[in-house]
Amino acid sequence: MKGVSTLTTEYLNFAEISKKVTFKALFDYLNISYSQKNDEIKTADGIIVNIHKNLYFNTKDEYQKGSVINFLANFKETDLRTAAKELKDAFLSETAKPKREIPELELHYSDFLNQLSISKKLANEYEIGLVKQRSIMSGKIAFRIRDIHSNPIGYIGYNEKDNSWFYPKGFTRPLYNSHRNLESSVIFLVVNPFDSIKIISFGYPSVIALLGKSLNEEQYQTLLQLDKLEKIFLLHDEPDNLIIRLSKIKYVKCCSLSNICKLSKEEFIENLKQPC
Repeated sequence: MKGVSTLTTEYLNFAEISKKVTFKALFDYLNISYSQKNDEIKTADGIIVNIHKNLYFNTKDEYQKGSVINFLANFKETDLRTAAKELKDAFLSETAKPKREIPELELHYSDFLNQLSISKKLANEYEIGLVKQRSIMSGKIAFRIRDIHSNPIGYIGYNEKDNSWFYPKGFTRPLYNSHRNLESSVIFLVVNPFDSIKIISFGYPSVIALLGKSLNEEQYQTLLQLDKLEKIFLLHDEPDNLIIRLSKIKYVKCCSLSNICKLSKEEFIENLKQPC
């Protein structure tokens, strides 16, 4: 029919999302530090959550209250539908995904890697390089990602032109380099995979990258599988939430360290000596 729009919007079940996504999972996703006592969760910003009802209120603003959708909308200053869509994509859309074939990309050494003091040998060993062939990764520095059993599960890409990261659709953000650390008793846990390679170049090979600021449940479970792990050096500029979670399973030493790629080995070692 002429003049009639056929645009459709994705159906979002607000009640289901509000029920199935817990505040603990949301706070971990957002890397918000919290404490729990009995059936109540509190944050330093005055948020109180009733775990049983899965509802919150803000002691500093009487108008901020409700479900996880309401919280995320307020937190990110967006509308309820956008918040609900993000929660559905992040927590409720991982089932029934068809397995896709992982392409075999050619990873070329580049001037950008050289500028970061990442040698060609190290780039080859850790499967990093510029993608020139036709692909969604074309023109990006790609990192080949493997699961804890060394199986290839995809790539993430870095665009040096606008300093941005690219994650393919459906990518669940596993831990980078976890498969090389099964026998490690001590690891460095960082945010940025470039930082992990820099630390490795300093002579410390036991490094794992989060590929983001938060620690998701899949990554948490992977760390639990590192049976010989005894100590974690957490290098993170917003560490509070991660310290609380990780200290339940391992000894954690935290250093609020950023811009690792710009440090010399001597500066890096000196920073590690500083009190947390």
